[in-house]
Amino acid sequence: MKLFATLREDSQQGWVWLMDSSLSPRSIVKIINPANGKIVYCEALQIDKNFLSAYNLSPRISINRPQSAIVIGSWYRAALGGLSTQEDVSLIVKPSNNWWGRFMACAHHPQTIVRVAAWLGLISVGLGLLGAVLGATSIWAAEPIIAIEMDVQNSAFFVRP
Repeated sequence: MKLFATLREDSQQGWVWLMDSSLSPRSIVKIINPANGKIVYCEALQIDKNFLSAYNLSPRISINRPQSAIVIGSWYRAALGGLSTQEDVSLIVKPSNNWWGRFMACAHHPQTIVRVAAWLGLISVGLGLLGAVLGATSIWAAEPIIAIEMDVQNSAFFVRP
């Protein structure tokens, strides 16, 4: 797969461009560099003739074989081990359209605000679950005490002050 630099307007976006008809539109993909085992998750957009006509304008290097090309920004190239453009590299691209892949695409995003929002969301879900467990536990633990107090109130031996 030959690497190409992303266009300037896409440099801070969380996607790569490639041509793979097996991927659904705007699919989340897991890209693995088998040379070093580094992984990134991101959104994959399809290279089509409109993209090629905009990308192949002079003075850029043209994409002649889009079937074996990937257009990837410097953020993701660095995360995959400092890959250089205009080189043929072996990358494994797998769809990852599950909740974990979507979270990891946000956690690996080039924009800080997206990464922070993803982690704050995960922390808030964790705290919400912890609160639900603690609330349910306190109700369960307090149930025998409530039952004893009710027995005492219904008892003939109960004297009110």
